[in-house]
Amino acid sequence: MLLRDIKPDLLHVHSSKAGFVGRLAARLAGVRSVFTAHGWAFTEGVHPARRTLAVVLERLAGRLGDGVICVSHKDLKLALENRVAPEDRLTVVWNGVPDTAQRALPGLEPPRLVMVARFSPQKDHGPLLKSLAELQDLSWTLDLVGDGPLLPQVKALAQELGLGNRVRFLGRRVDIDSVLAEAQVFVLTSRWEGLPLTILEAMRAGLPVVASDVGGVGEAVVDGHTGFLVPRGEQALLRDRLRRLLADPGLRVQMGAAARKRYEEHFTVERMVEGVWEVYSRVLGQG
Repeated sequence: MLLRDIKPDLLHVHSSKAGFVGRLAARLAGVRSVFTAHGWAFTEGVHPARRTLAVVLERLAGRLGDGVICVSHKDLKLALENRVAPEDRLTVVWNGVPDTAQRALPGLEPPRLVMVARFSPQKDHGPLLKSLAELQDLSWTLDLVGDGPLLPQVKALAQELGLGNRVRFLGRRVDIDSVLAEAQVFVLTSRWEGLPLTILEAMRAGLPVVASDVGGVGEAVVDGHTGFLVPRGEQALLRDRLRRLLADPGLRVQMGAAARKRYEEHFTVERMVEGVWEVYSRVLGQG
């Protein structure tokens, strides 16, 4: 086994599949392990059958590892409720993203909205397009970044709603900081999340954020201050919040500046590294 040959002090694993296999391998090799849960597969919004299986597997894996990092307090609470690991092994470390020089200008007109997300059932692009279809009295354009199995369906929906000349499908991009710098509003209409990096990147750019209030999103976005939170499935409220931002460049500037400040205070990569290092030290008995 590779772990026995390398003999690391600690193995850090991410995502559900790697988390289970990695913690099992680490236990067999006599190596301590830490698992970061980037949102639990048994969170609200996930199919019930998948949620049930995920709880069983996570409870088993929780006995194998030495520490679990939750990316939000919401996920920590969910872990405790489902008894996936002892409380003394669970720690919250918010995600962080490295800073860049790229900044948005939220007050520019006409406003451009952007959503960076895989085209999958989780990300749920439909409510955004349907809400914007009722806001065609306003001037705006929308950029959708990403790929995935539902891309053809979302393209067809945009055409069906009469949005073909307002929506651009940009595909996969490696220059997300540049894409965000050209936008005035960031949107994420997910059905479930952990603590999305795309929202943190948007805040880093100085963009107001409109997002579904799922998972740890509400720990990043302060409703009415750095953007707006919308309960999952509340399309009428989503439409209202989008209208307010699209019609008010001053509000976009105000919220964008607050979002940038919140990023600087809580979601830098340096803060995340400090938190993860504290977990390493505790697991290894050095702190």
